[in-house]
Amino acid sequence: MTEPVLVSPRLIYVERVIGIPDIELFDLSKDGKTAVALSNKTGSYQLAALDVRGGQLRPISHGKERVAWARISNDSETVCFSRDFGGKEEHQLFTVPLTDGEEEEQLTRLPATRAFNFNWSNGDDRIALAGATQETNGVWTIDSSSGQHLQIYQNRHWVFNPEWSKDDSRICVSAKTTEHPTALELVFLSPEKEQDPVIYTPRVDSENTNGGWHPSEPWILFKTDARGKYELAVYKTDAQELSYLKGADLGLDFPVFEWMPDGRSVYYLATNKGRTRLYIEPINGSEPPREIPLPEGNHAGFFGTSVKVAKSGSYFVFSWSSLSSPSTLSRYDLETGRVETLNAHFTDLPLGRAEPVVYNSFDDRPIHGWFLKPTRQEGRRPCVLWIHGGPAWEVADVWNPAIQSFLVAGYTLFAPNIRGSTGYGVEFQNLNIHDCGGADLKDVEEATKYLKSRADVDPSKIALVGASYGGFMTFLATTKIPDYWSAGSAIVGITDWKEMYGLSDAAFKSFIERYFGKPEENPDLYYDRSAINFAQNLKAPLLIWHRGNDSRCPLAPVQKYADRLRELGKDVEMNVVWDEGHGFQKTENLVRQYKAIIEFLDRKIGS
Repeated sequence: MTEPVLVSPRLIYVERVIGIPDIELFDLSKDGKTAVALSNKTGSYQLAALDVRGGQLRPISHGKERVAWARISNDSETVCFSRDFGGKEEHQLFTVPLTDGEEEEQLTRLPATRAFNFNWSNGDDRIALAGATQETNGVWTIDSSSGQHLQIYQNRHWVFNPEWSKDDSRICVSAKTTEHPTALELVFLSPEKEQDPVIYTPRVDSENTNGGWHPSEPWILFKTDARGKYELAVYKTDAQELSYLKGADLGLDFPVFEWMPDGRSVYYLATNKGRTRLYIEPINGSEPPREIPLPEGNHAGFFGTSVKVAKSGSYFVFSWSSLSSPSTLSRYDLETGRVETLNAHFTDLPLGRAEPVVYNSFDDRPIHGWFLKPTRQEGRRPCVLWIHGGPAWEVADVWNPAIQSFLVAGYTLFAPNIRGSTGYGVEFQNLNIHDCGGADLKDVEEATKYLKSRADVDPSKIALVGASYGGFMTFLATTKIPDYWSAGSAIVGITDWKEMYGLSDAAFKSFIERYFGKPEENPDLYYDRSAINFAQNLKAPLLIWHRGNDSRCPLAPVQKYADRLRELGKDVEMNVVWDEGHGFQKTENLVRQYKAIIEFLDRKIGS
């Protein structure tokens, strides 16, 4: 007789919370009828279309291989999207009609290329793509009928966000053209390679990103730190004139910004302490910025495409969420001021609530973060100290099923935005340049001291968990400050920066050089911030979770680290998911991952 298998209700909650579907706006058709969003409702990240008047999501891409980027053609008839295969981030482009009933068709046969983003030409005859191969970063134009590609720009460092001018005579990209670690310039390219690239920067070594062309004039709207803080600026390429918008005091960063259809105003999201607000501002300075009241939370999303205005200028479509509210797709009517929900997910799960927290680090610098606790908490609980990826990223007030999985399982959780995080200004974001694992590790240490002072945290049961850069920090902190942790779990992390550099493509070599310089220039820094060199110090039980096709944080150095820990007799477990890479995962694999981590913590420190 078969014994029944008893499954903890807590782990059922974990499975259910990971299964809550994400939805993020990618684009809005020029005819104003259809929104295209990315959602994992089917178990993998695919595209779905939605009538902006309401209705059901309609799948427009299919299968389990994830979609990475998408844009609707200017005639509102075709969607082009990039698809990843097995998580290797070697992308190909596909097209599919925006209307019902057609399967996608593969457009390109690119060699191994990491595609960051792309855009249609205004005539819809070509697509400009920014990406990287093993050898170089660059921009390619792709014939939208034949799929034939031509590289029009090659660069040693990374390149992003190709945008076509109104007459399709120029493409503006953001590219790192110097060796200054944080610099990015605007580069103007000729699609036919008839002219040499023209580089523009308002100040040498400033960061200038996401240039977008005016609807009719040869003017560029972009974000810059040329005056020491993030601001939005307009560069008139014909007159070579630069002007700044007034919204710099409304936020510390501007993750989404675009022209209004009439070209007289721009709209933008302003970020402050993890939340965003939407504003419209005339470019002639005649009026102050006007806030568009959206639901409280974060509207920026992952891709910076999550707020779009209709060509008529009469409404916005946007996706948003909070740490306690799953992702929602909504519409805001500029005439009536009404917000209408287009797609949302409702759950009866006991979701944890977020409390904004500020603590002072070792140098008295305030560090902002979020403390979350289960719905029904009594007394002291074990706590997960969660470190985000990036490092130029943040835990904003945005839906995160991974964070909620610990809460529904009974753990408290603290997510500090340590130095190097986005959302807190230029200076703060650049504090870990050539110091990753230095002062930001001390921020983690001070976060632990803060947790030990809280009456709702068991000071003897603090676990360190993080993915990507958070995985790196977990590896490093459990060896550099080993006495603070009762357990740790590192997800797709980094154990050896020098070996990772050797395994990286052109884009991620540029990424590592931003934070470390070249290995031959700073060998001591590479050595000191690599956990492989301090494995003997590990004391806490450690679960390593990695993915076999990870091209950002390759498996080989992590496997070597796990083998070294076993040789030293450390308490280490390792699991490799072989059909996935670094980024967005299939839901079934995320369920496995977080159930395994929570079961590991239950065994080692108890819930």
